[in-house]
Amino acid sequence: MIQEFLIIFIINYIGVLMAEVLNFPLPGTINGMLLLFVMLYFKVIKLEKIEKASDFLLVNMTIFFMPPSVKLIESLYLLKTGIFKIIFILIFTTILTMIVTGLTVQYMIERKEKKYGKLN
Repeated sequence: MIQEFLIIFIINYIGVLMAEVLNFPLPGTINGMLLLFVMLYFKVIKLEKIEKASDFLLVNMTIFFMPPSVKLIESLYLLKTGIFKIIFILIFTTILTMIVTGLTVQYMIERKEKKYGKLN
C-alpha cells in the first residue's frame, strides 16, 4: 500500500512542478489529479496499482477538509466585508450547476433513447 501512495504522491508532485515550471493557470494539485486521470484513462497506470490507497483516501476524505475549515473560521473577519457577494455567488453557482446537470442528464437520456430505443 505504501507503493500505491508513492505512485499517487509522485504524480501529484509532478502536477505541482508542472504548475510552477510551465506557469499553468491551474493549481498544481489539480494538474496532478488531471495527470493521474489521463494516465488511468490511457492505461499507463493500472487501477489495481493504486486502488487500495485511493479507497483509503476516499474513505478518509473528511479529515482533509478540517484544516481548510479551521483556517476559514480563523479568517472569518476577512469574509464579513464581502459576505453578501460570497452568498450570491454560492447561490448562483449552485443553481447554475443544478441546471447544467439537469440538461446534461436529459441530453444523455435522449441520446441513449435514440441509440437503444425507449426503455419504458
